[in-house]
Amino acid sequence: MQELRRTLGGCLAVIAAIAVCGSGMFFTLDRVCVNYLPQRLPFYPNGDVRWLRHNFITPWGVGNTVTILDTADSPDVVRAWYGRETGTFLRRIASTDEPLLIMGQRLARADWRVDRAETGGGSMITLFGTCAN
Repeated sequence: MQELRRTLGGCLAVIAAIAVCGSGMFFTLDRVCVNYLPQRLPFYPNGDVRWLRHNFITPWGVGNTVTILDTADSPDVVRAWYGRETGTFLRRIASTDEPLLIMGQRLARADWRVDRAETGGGSMITLFGTCAN
């Protein structure tokens, strides 16, 4: 009986250790994603959030996030801004030794698209982020 209790206690300790380590690892991955993706996919200045969806715990964290923004600016102006901003950020990552940014680049995929707004004037911006999938 004593040996059975010791065995069960050992199994419970191993299960608890796995749960604690797994939770810590997930929280760390989520923070890396939340630190990286908003820098990689910044919100357009004066853009209004029309729609934001994510499929896990936090937006721009582990999982997928999609955001749609509206702005009165023309698609050409918005595309030029995203080209400059994302290009600057990617050049910064290429020359950095910041571990969170390097890890974020390895874990995440990001994309953006700019279309003419459905209402005619202005632009509709779609931001796609996926991390640790």
